[in-house]
Amino acid sequence: MSQLLDKETLKKMIRENVKTLYRKTLEAASAEEVYQAAVFAVRDVITDKWMKTHDEYYEKDVKVVYYLSMEFLMGRFFGNGLINLEMYDEVKEVLEELGIDYNMVEDAEPDPGLGNGGLGRLAACFLDSLSTLQLPAYGCGIRYHYGIFEQKIENGYQVEAPDNWLENGDPWGIKRNEYAVEVKFGGNVRAVPKGNGEYRFVQENYQSVIAVPYDYPVIGYGNNTVNTLRLWEARAKNKLDLKFFNEGNYQKAAEEELLASTMTDVLYPADEHIQG
Repeated sequence: MSQLLDKETLKKMIRENVKTLYRKTLEAASAEEVYQAAVFAVRDVITDKWMKTHDEYYEKDVKVVYYLSMEFLMGRFFGNGLINLEMYDEVKEVLEELGIDYNMVEDAEPDPGLGNGGLGRLAACFLDSLSTLQLPAYGCGIRYHYGIFEQKIENGYQVEAPDNWLENGDPWGIKRNEYAVEVKFGGNVRAVPKGNGEYRFVQENYQSVIAVPYDYPVIGYGNNTVNTLRLWEARAKNKLDLKFFNEGNYQKAAEEELLASTMTDVLYPADEHIQG
């Protein structure tokens, strides 16, 4: 049983979270809503460990491993997190005592398909191992809005549909606006003399997007280490050009936003054309 949350506290937190998030009683809540409420209850424990982990790294000025990958196939966070926190049996019992089937709650979590079986799963295993070995580490990747794809079978053939894993919110990711950065593409570089024989280089006529990070916890098994997976998404520097909008040119008004969103929309766009 968790040393930080006893069963009665956990029950109360889940009930309160359902009320606060959805204006419902627990009995009226769907499996998806109970799942979200349970995540926010468990995140209370995770966040304490997460903050202490990073405070310790900062105080000791440790060297940090940064693992960069285009893919991180982490799997569902809830069940894996409970096992690593050693809270699985406790949470399962709490839900059963509340009259809720744990498996229905676990199945309500979408699986973020942000990778495929090879590269993406290897990256995820490395992150899990680094946390379990209590080694300071960050995973760095891209927060794709749509995963690899959702498979449907129609008339005996596979049909691929967008895997919208963010459709019902993202209770695991913490948006970190304070670390957003501008990323510049293309344009040209002009050398400006400083007057002392040196030059200052200025990039001009470029297109740019704002990269916004979201932090996800990577929980070590049976310890107090919680490292971070930082996934970045692109957004436009100027979301809407009001001049074009007021002229009725709505497509042109949102052009910059569309360009930015396509960069982090889909895990693998088809690449048989130049845009892909």
